[in-house]
Amino acid sequence: MTMPPLRNIVAFVGENENGILRQFSRDLMALVEPDGYRGHVIDLHASGWPQRLAEIARDGIVMAWGIAGIGAILESEGRNLWDTIKVPFVSVLADPPCALPRNHFIRAHYVANAYVFEEWLRIQREFIRSPQYSTLINCVGLPSQPERDTIPWRDRPQRMAFIKTGGDPEARRKDWATLPPRWRAILEDAAAVAVQRSTGDITDIFLAACKEHGLSTEHRLEILFTLMQALDLYVRECRMTSVVTAVLDLPVDIYGRGWEYLSHKATRARFHPAIDAAHLASIYAATQFSLNTSPNISSGLHERVACGLDSRCCVVSDENAFMKKMLAHVPTFFGIDPNSPELTDRLAQIYYDKTDYTDATQVGVDLVSRQFDGRTLMFSLLRIAEEMRSADPLFSLLPEALAFV
Repeated sequence: MTMPPLRNIVAFVGENENGILRQFSRDLMALVEPDGYRGHVIDLHASGWPQRLAEIARDGIVMAWGIAGIGAILESEGRNLWDTIKVPFVSVLADPPCALPRNHFIRAHYVANAYVFEEWLRIQREFIRSPQYSTLINCVGLPSQPERDTIPWRDRPQRMAFIKTGGDPEARRKDWATLPPRWRAILEDAAAVAVQRSTGDITDIFLAACKEHGLSTEHRLEILFTLMQALDLYVRECRMTSVVTAVLDLPVDIYGRGWEYLSHKATRARFHPAIDAAHLASIYAATQFSLNTSPNISSGLHERVACGLDSRCCVVSDENAFMKKMLAHVPTFFGIDPNSPELTDRLAQIYYDKTDYTDATQVGVDLVSRQFDGRTLMFSLLRIAEEMRSADPLFSLLPEALAFV
């Protein structure tokens, strides 16, 4: 069989936690190299990256992309770079638009927004109203776990682990005291409701609090998104704090910075510095139970869950509606409620359970292979890129002002 001609894909990364985006991008692009593509990672914080991009461009780029829209707003001669060189750029957006709104609204024909979760596309359409080509990704995929079979589940040396950057919700809440009284009241009212809810989208709670206090949600979006981001982070930090507090008296390994507000209370839990993403596969492959807490989403799951299952771990996590349905048949997934008064006892029960899940881990591996395939993700992005390229001759049908209404 004749291989197709070489086609370059370029992923952009910037400053991110422990190199996770660098590693994730590299591993995903490697999955389509057998199909004639060659993946390149460009770090925008590295010197000489423009020259490197120029060299790749001379050989031809079929698609550029960046997680969280990194690289989407690059410019050349006062115009968006991707419009200038006519290369499709796909922004893979998994974080809420309030985290970095400017990456969700870019006046460029060749930059597409590809959303991982329905909630974020809905928020963009309702509030940001970007004229960009915007769509959901057909499949949220992961690179396969190369070390999953290195150590059988029953022989793994690490019983339970949580790989997550910490954050003190009470310290964040104290910062609200400096806000104008109405803004603070919105956050306090919304937080009181949101932290008691099971994991899921909290946008409706936030908007209801804004309405109750008479804050416009149609104008001054910088205010709206700043408050929305504050609430989002606070609720997530409450959830992760509840779980880590519940395992302080268990020999659990916790990896990541930001846990100083809890680590001094530990009797048996072990806190480790953040690890480079290149070593994540080996950590998962040596772990029996992987802990997780989720973003405020209802329509999908965090990659820690899929990665844990694909690594033949048992996964212990809060759960939303999507996860309850998707993972109902997986014997190695354990749903927990971070608000439950029995959380400490539940996690201890799981930790000390004598069940051998070695064979049962195959169910999770099979699920990830079917539902979260990294190759399918990459081809979904490539299809979006091809759609943008196909639209090139259509640009002349509309004046620029109308194209970006």
